[in-house]
Amino acid sequence: MTRNVEVKTCERLALSTETKRRLWSESGGYCQNPQCTTKQLFAAGTDIDFAEMAHIIPASTGGPRDESAPDMTPQQRAHHSNVAVLCANCHTIVDKDPASYPADLVRGWKERHARALEVALGAPEFATRAEARDYVAPKLDENRMIFTHYGPLREAVTEEGAAQWRRHVVATVIPNNANVQLALKRNRALLTPDEQATADLFSLHVFEFEARHLLDDFTAGSTRFPVAMDTILKDTE
Repeated sequence: MTRNVEVKTCERLALSTETKRRLWSESGGYCQNPQCTTKQLFAAGTDIDFAEMAHIIPASTGGPRDESAPDMTPQQRAHHSNVAVLCANCHTIVDKDPASYPADLVRGWKERHARALEVALGAPEFATRAEARDYVAPKLDENRMIFTHYGPLREAVTEEGAAQWRRHVVATVIPNNANVQLALKRNRALLTPDEQATADLFSLHVFEFEARHLLDDFTAGSTRFPVAMDTILKDTE
C-alpha cells in the first residue's frame, strides 16, 4: 500500500517596507559578508546600488538551504532575521554553493556586522586606567566563563556541548572581543608599552578566532588568547 505524504510548501511573501528599512539600517550601506571585496553597496558618487536582500532560508520552498529549516512559515521566511543584505556578487555566490554557505554561517555574518557597527559607533574613551579596566574586565570574565564551561579544550566534549560553544561564540564571545579590542585601540595612550604589545597580540587572536568560527577558515592561524590580557590595565595597589 502506498502512503501519500503531504509536502508542506511555502509561497514567497514580499518583504514589507518596514522590513526593508530595518535591513538597510542594519547593513549601514555595506555588504554583510565579511570577506566581500566590494564592501560598499553604492557606487561612489552615484545613486546606483548593488544591494540585494538575500534570504538565509529561501523565501519559498525548494531554494538554497531550505532543507535546514523546512517547517518555517512564509511569515518567518520574510522576517528581517532571515534576510542578509549582500552585494549582488555575494548573493549569487552563497546561493549557488549553499553547502559552503550554510544558514548558521550567514546568520553569523549578520551578527558580526551588527556588532561591528555598534562597536565602531560606540567605543568609549576613558580618562583613567581604572575606568578602562572596569569596562573591559567584565567582558573578559564573561568570555572566560563561557570558555571554561563549553570550550574545546575540556576533557569530555559532547556534540551538545560543541553546539553550545558555537552558539555562545557567535552571540557573546566574538562581540565581547570586538568591544574590548576597539576600547583598547581607542584608549591606547592609557596602556604601558608591554600592554600595547599584549593588545596587539590580542587583536591577532581576535582576527584568527573570527576567521575560524565565522568563516570556517582554518588557514588563518590559531594564535592563543594572551594570558597577559587577564591583568591588562590592572594596577598593583
